[in-house]
Amino acid sequence: MISKAAEMTVLLNRLFPDQSARVLEAMSEVQRDVFVDPGWKRMAYTDSSLPIGHGQTISKPATVFRMLSALEPVFGGKLLETGSGSGYLASVASRLFNRVYCVERVLGLVESSRTNLRQTGSGNVVVRYGDGSSGWAEHALFDGILYSAGAPELPVSLAGQLREGGLAGVPVGTKSSQEFIVWRKVEGELERVSSFTCSFVPLIGKEGWNG
Repeated sequence: MISKAAEMTVLLNRLFPDQSARVLEAMSEVQRDVFVDPGWKRMAYTDSSLPIGHGQTISKPATVFRMLSALEPVFGGKLLETGSGSGYLASVASRLFNRVYCVERVLGLVESSRTNLRQTGSGNVVVRYGDGSSGWAEHALFDGILYSAGAPELPVSLAGQLREGGLAGVPVGTKSSQEFIVWRKVEGELERVSSFTCSFVPLIGKEGWNG
């Protein structure tokens, strides 16, 4: 019998046939209902963002699919995710990258995400509590960087933590609506590669919004 996660990826493939088959396979292995609040589990496999407590949300499956697909050229290396929430994207990414580093500013989500990641066999993910708006310099350089929260502008620390040839994706815009922009590091500079419209919770911190 096909799992609900696998059924979801069939729909995503129909909606976005030009995106990564490797990401679809990884998403089919991760039970999204593990990462949502009990009252929303019936909605876990719909293409919806859902509350995860503390004023935060889990991103739509389609958004996770497109974010990770954009990084396919650097799969296999190290990934940094800022604003990791309940850990869903990190769990999917753990099937695509050798090591995943996450920073989350909500302490309650740090504890629950660690539990969720253990439950889904994502043993190559490290989650740290703190302000991730400036990345995580201790573990740089990263092959890929993803921000799962909307910034007012590109964080200035990002370029210095990205490996040459690496890819970074950041939602940039207002607190309610952003453009998810993907950059590649070329000769020390960030060059814009692609983008799509999105809506994330605000990135709060030193290189994000003040609150």
